[in-house]
Amino acid sequence: MELVIGEPSARFVSEAMTTMVPEVGPDLTVEDALRLAEETGAHHQLVMDEGTLVGILCRCDLEEAEPGSFVSDCMSVPVMTIRPDQSLAAAVATMADFEVGCLPVMAGGLILGLISEGELDRAGMAASRSDVRCRCHRRARLPRLH
Repeated sequence: MELVIGEPSARFVSEAMTTMVPEVGPDLTVEDALRLAEETGAHHQLVMDEGTLVGILCRCDLEEAEPGSFVSDCMSVPVMTIRPDQSLAAAVATMADFEVGCLPVMAGGLILGLISEGELDRAGMAASRSDVRCRCHRRARLPRLH
C-alpha cells in the first residue's frame, strides 16, 4: 500500500482511533478525575459503572465543575458511539450532527477506543468547530439525564 502525501491514510474509525482512554467511575470526585486527566494527558474520560458506559467527560467538564462534586454531576449523557468499521466521514458527520467532539468506539458491546477531533484532524479530516466554546460538546444538544 502506497501512502500519498497530502491525502489521509486512514479511512475507517478503527484506523484513526486511540485505544488509550482513561475510565472513571461516576462516584469519583471531580478533583480525582481532573488529577487523572492531568496525569494521563487525556482530554476525555469514559465514565463506567460496573462495566457499562454511562457517561463521558472532557477536561472542560471537570474544570467547570463545582469543587467537591462527583463525576456523575458533570458527565455528559447520553453518549453517542460509533463502530470501528464506520468511515471517518461518518464520524465527522455524527460529531457535527450531535455537536460532540469525541465518540467512543464500540463493537459487540465492548469499548475499543475513542475517536476525537484530534484523531480526525491527524487523519486529514478537519472536524473542528469554532462556534463551540467547549469543543467537546454543547450541553444544549446533549441533555444530562442523571
